[in-house]
Amino acid sequence: MAAMFLIDKGLKEKFVSAVVSYFQQENYKLGLGISDFQIDAICKILLYGNKSDSNSFPSWHISEKTIFDEYHKESLEILDYLHLTSLELRKQLGQYATPINMVRHILKSAGYSHSKDILDKKLIDPACGSGAFLAESVRIYLHSLKKAGIPIHKWYPMVISAVSGIDIDPAACFFARINLSMLLAPAVLESASKYGIRAIKPLPVYCADTLKITASELKGNRMLYTEQPLTLTNRFDFVVGNPPYFKVKDLQDDLKEVFSDSVYGHPNAYALFLHAGIEMLKERGRLGFIIPRSMLSGLYFKNLRSFIEEKTSLREIVYISDRKKVFDDVLHGTMVLCLERNKHHHRTVNISYAQTTKELEDNISINVEREKVIQRLNGTTVWFVSDSQEMYDIINRIIKRHPLLSGHEINYRAKTGQIVWNRVKPLLAKDAKKDSIPLIWATDVSKFGFSFNRMGEYRPSFLRVNEKTKGLVVKDSCILAQRITADEQPYRIVACIPEEFCKKNKDGYFIENHLNIIQPVAPHSAADLYFILGVLNSEVVDFFFRAMNGNTQVSATELNLLPIPTGKYEQSISELAKEIQKTTDEGERNRLFSELNRLTAKAYGLTAKEHEFIRERITYKCKGKNRRHNDSRKN
Repeated sequence: MAAMFLIDKGLKEKFVSAVVSYFQQENYKLGLGISDFQIDAICKILLYGNKSDSNSFPSWHISEKTIFDEYHKESLEILDYLHLTSLELRKQLGQYATPINMVRHILKSAGYSHSKDILDKKLIDPACGSGAFLAESVRIYLHSLKKAGIPIHKWYPMVISAVSGIDIDPAACFFARINLSMLLAPAVLESASKYGIRAIKPLPVYCADTLKITASELKGNRMLYTEQPLTLTNRFDFVVGNPPYFKVKDLQDDLKEVFSDSVYGHPNAYALFLHAGIEMLKERGRLGFIIPRSMLSGLYFKNLRSFIEEKTSLREIVYISDRKKVFDDVLHGTMVLCLERNKHHHRTVNISYAQTTKELEDNISINVEREKVIQRLNGTTVWFVSDSQEMYDIINRIIKRHPLLSGHEINYRAKTGQIVWNRVKPLLAKDAKKDSIPLIWATDVSKFGFSFNRMGEYRPSFLRVNEKTKGLVVKDSCILAQRITADEQPYRIVACIPEEFCKKNKDGYFIENHLNIIQPVAPHSAADLYFILGVLNSEVVDFFFRAMNGNTQVSATELNLLPIPTGKYEQSISELAKEIQKTTDEGERNRLFSELNRLTAKAYGLTAKEHEFIRERITYKCKGKNRRHNDSRKN
């Protein structure tokens, strides 16, 4: 784990000084008569608990105006510390501030709302950061206490038994305690006045490793983790938050064992937190997280999807369509995921789109049958997300009627190019040499177009064949497809056949790892290579792929799961694909491409109206817009 951010001692003292000043002002307003010395002691307990660093807590006699006037407002932005840390450290820790609109939406979706029903229930944020979720949940809880007529001197003990937070970063915990202290100041002071200072317990914000605590409990070795601040598993009615996003390079063996049911390949921190969060829930408890969209179809998350499907009932997915308007400096596509710990699955899932966090307040949702959202393809599940019932009907029909690219009927396989240039840098050359063969880069490939060495002298296009590389040589003709594209681009599938190049280089060639290679498994496949190319480059496949894919990766796994139409249009589609690739005239090329799209839609069994719907959906996706439907099936 990367080193934590440490707050400068002088800055820390200024923050604590302001908290003390704030409590003194609240004490004066309430007329409780608590001494400044006692307030110092109360703040010491709240901000430091029983930690040793509380010994450095000085005694203040503050007269300046508090810097926390914001806390008297009905709606506020919590005090955050991330602007004090470097972007590099934030990326290493996967830390990003959560917009308040998203916090409120998740709490509402999880069922945490102003009601006396939540008073005897427990909530935790297992990666609480500066306390955005904690602060908002405490606001809701305080409102519910007031509504229920509970005397204010009882509020603080009830709050700290109901809401908890954990974070591995001590700076985050410190700021979370500050935020909660501001919100709870009147309740804390009233409780101290009624029961005495000794009755004031520390705020339930714990600096600890959530994953290690969860693992130790699940293994039955609770005492092996010496910093166990509280019990986590099977304890909470609500688990909410914004877990960290980063690849875990060296997952410890004990964690790998405990989380083995959800881990596949390289684990991501958010996936581990999702698994842990589910284990924290009581039966019928709810989880609400903000997570990357990569888990919808990514290979590395196939076990996580299976774990979620087995242990929980999927309740809601909100697809945040714009990657750049949610978290600063983050290019992850994100979504809100809400689950219930319940093996008896709900028949429908609530699905909605929001371009920005502001749209979460009034986004239109639809109830979709669970089996249309969670589709099983070739033994694994893929989650499809859209705000249109018509889209789900089309996708469901395509899946049920047509074989997959990697199925025995089509019998093609996609795989990722195996040349990572910086690992073979000494073997690269700009010009052909006796012991080298060509290296194809992603920049050489466009839609129905190929140009070897497109970047010229700026990129070496030959690679030496030796013991290290000879097993990576590709032979014979193939389809090459870009591996990195995004929703805002006009095409998600960008593919071509470098036919003349392959004929010329009979000894083979190399493919770098930003390209996917698609070839028939058997030398004489029933499906023609150009037919597969035409289908892959069509609007229907683009539409299908956008619905299943949650990130900027076009993985070989996802390509292998694409349904391919078989029937009377195969030869016509193949001939059109050949013509498009040979044609240089833009007008003629566009005409042929339109005909290809029309024929492919027919091959998939779609009507002209459905084809037009697909074209419209792609246009909206490219522009990063949401489509608002007047659909009677919407809620």
